[in-house]
Amino acid sequence: MDIKILVNKDNPISKDYVPENLIITDNNDFNFHKYVDPKLKPMVSNIIYPYFKKMQEDALKENIHIIVDSGYRSYDYQKKVYDALVDKIGYDNAISRVSKPGCSEHQTGLAIDIAYIRNNKYIDNCKDDDLEIKWLLNNSYKYGFILRYPKDKEHITGYIYEPWHYRYVGDAAKYIYENNLTLEEYLNK
Repeated sequence: MDIKILVNKDNPISKDYVPENLIITDNNDFNFHKYVDPKLKPMVSNIIYPYFKKMQEDALKENIHIIVDSGYRSYDYQKKVYDALVDKIGYDNAISRVSKPGCSEHQTGLAIDIAYIRNNKYIDNCKDDDLEIKWLLNNSYKYGFILRYPKDKEHITGYIYEPWHYRYVGDAAKYIYENNLTLEEYLNK
């Protein structure tokens, strides 16, 4: 798979696509998946795993303990997530917060939602002023990751600002970061 693949509302991925060689990132019991299937563990493509691990290790050196809250999601799993949110907050509110099945880059195995451990507590309610979020924003590109849904770019990405959602794009990350671009803007250049 091309690591710069654009998967969004206008560029769906095949219902049957499953990345090869998914790797479980950790065995935490608090990740996003507990809400739908408590047996699932966060997984990512083996392509991005070493870059995430290096980022995680370097962050830990600064006492910042980041983990993958949600990584790969199958088409069917994304449908459960999507349907549950539509039932909870309605279609008009849900459509800018979660991808329809087939339109989620989580299905590629290249996207991760970050959570972190602080004072031995699992935190997935990320805020702008959290040290972990600031660290990720200023350092993730060094490892090939970009903040996928940045603030004030909702009209381009189609999704609300998500300070926890990162996407692996490899060497393109530095250019995207330095020029304050979304993946859509980068690919359109």
